[in-house]
Amino acid sequence: ILGVTADNASPNDTMIDELTKLLPDFAGQDNRARCFDHIVNLCAKSVLKPFD
Repeated sequence: ILGVTADNASPNDTMIDELTKLLPDFAGQDNRARCFDHIVNLCAKSVLKPFD
């Protein structure tokens, strides 16, 4: 596995940690790319929250 792309949910952090245990050559969190669309969505929600 060269890398994993996933959203920011904490179960994905757990999955990466478990993969690191199972696959010694896998670099773990260093090989995880968080989903850019999810990050933009979270930022937009944060900016728009005061206008609710």
